[in-house]
Amino acid sequence: MATVTDWIKHLTTDSAGDEIGTQIAGAVYPGVGTEGVLVLIAAVIWIGWHVIAAKQEDEDLKKLARRRPSSNAWKSNVTDG
Repeated sequence: MATVTDWIKHLTTDSAGDEIGTQIAGAVYPGVGTEGVLVLIAAVIWIGWHVIAAKQEDEDLKKLARRRPSSNAWKSNVTDG
């Protein structure tokens, strides 16, 4: 197993040991270059989740408002779920 003591020299040296001046290191992890697309997908999912949650909560609040509970309804401790 090889030991790397100078990372810059390791990255700029080809396998034969000649200095080439350009970096020869490949991708460090799979999927390099897809970070922007993945962040965009995550943002769309996050915003979509908030929209769906807001619609569901609005629906529940409208149902509760139609029932018109009294100010003492909380004392019966009956859940709506």
